[in-house]
Amino acid sequence: MPGSKQSNKENSNTAKKETHKRAKRIRLNVARANQCENPLSSSFIINDKNHSSDLTTHFEMQLFPQPSDSGQEQQVQGMMGKGCIHFDKYPLKDSILESCLALFQANMKEMYKQSSWGFNMEEKRQELSHVHARYLIVTRSKEDNCATIDQDQVLAFTHFRFEVDDDDEPTQEVLYLYEIQIDPMVQRNGLGKRIMHLIELIAKEMKMKKVMLTVFKHNENAMRFYERLDYTIDVTSPSQFGENADYEILSKIVSNDD
Repeated sequence: MPGSKQSNKENSNTAKKETHKRAKRIRLNVARANQCENPLSSSFIINDKNHSSDLTTHFEMQLFPQPSDSGQEQQVQGMMGKGCIHFDKYPLKDSILESCLALFQANMKEMYKQSSWGFNMEEKRQELSHVHARYLIVTRSKEDNCATIDQDQVLAFTHFRFEVDDDDEPTQEVLYLYEIQIDPMVQRNGLGKRIMHLIELIAKEMKMKKVMLTVFKHNENAMRFYERLDYTIDVTSPSQFGENADYEILSKIVSNDD
């Protein structure tokens, strides 16, 4: 019927306009997030009442001595230290970049060698040096605040980016967590949880809909860690399409706002 065809055509045009409008809004939100100088300075994050103890960017932490090459524990001056989390973005200072790469290699070399991806430090260097790369860097603090920090020793770091979920037809803004690495010396301090809470609040404040990340299936400790934080297998993960990949894509919704 002519009237029915006309109605269907109008509905189709309306849907296309709405899709285009949504895509434009999503790209604008991502662009604004990438222009933010320091999301950690947001009053939303600073004044968050639900996780205030987890979200302070300067804190005390216990240092756990690691075995030396001789099998003896290294001597660490004092068992308590002060840590500082600070935001940075591309380009990283050379010494910080090299410290991050060294920590990645120490933690993940064997894990990558076991994977289908293989271990390639040059690829990781390029990934960390992306123009839209953003970082949370954890260093030793010499004071009770972050005014003076020891940047020669990176104790933990994250690499994340604000992105769209699909370059051609975006439907969501996402914060993609490309990397989180923690020095074994400061593990078991709740630092990973503290960092992830900050990441989620940054994502929400920057109007991202969810946090996404990739984890190897054989990295069982990481899988359990993310499960405890309510991350689930994302609809875009290879396993959702029957593919036998050695990794999963996990995600967590942080905002249901339109």
